[in-house]
Amino acid sequence: LRTPVAVLKSEAEVALRSPDRTDVEALAAGVLEESTRMATIIDDLLSLARHDEGMAAPTTEVDLDDIVLAEAARRRRVAVDVSAVSGGRVLGRPDELTRVVAHLLDNATRHADRHVAVSLSATAETVTFAVDDDGPGIPAADREAIFERFTRLDEARSRDAGGAGLGLAVVAGVVHRCGGSVTVESSLLGGARFVVSLPTP
Repeated sequence: LRTPVAVLKSEAEVALRSPDRTDVEALAAGVLEESTRMATIIDDLLSLARHDEGMAAPTTEVDLDDIVLAEAARRRRVAVDVSAVSGGRVLGRPDELTRVVAHLLDNATRHADRHVAVSLSATAETVTFAVDDDGPGIPAADREAIFERFTRLDEARSRDAGGAGLGLAVVAGVVHRCGGSVTVESSLLGGARFVVSLPTP
């Protein structure tokens, strides 16, 4: 949280020193961006705290495909292909599953060159949600570590210099609390493929 707070403080100090030369629209945009960043970090920390408290597995049935389609429709740097998304119901908290999908899509679109594709399918026992991108991929040696808190890779996959290294830890925590698993492998698109498996109700 120190970085966005420092940015907000710096922007406010500059505006106070030179109010006549302050671009109010630019200042407001900067404050909004950093405030949104802080809110995301705080929500991630709260999700991890719930995980640490060992909360009981959720029992609410959720249409995961609705969440995937809604998140994929959000404006991002790279469009998300949802042609392989079909129906799938799981047990979970809608807000937490939304964070799982959002983090995985944000991660993929941040690192992709031009293509991101998602798929969702269901069997009698399992719902599988996958996110593929055509970015630099993730070395096999780092594929477990990236789900640990505050982990940020040093190679090409670390373009998100402003990240806190919490998103994928949140994904892992929520998925495990729902009784599922999350893994990363090489994608046929050339980058990374994140696969989330969740039990059906």
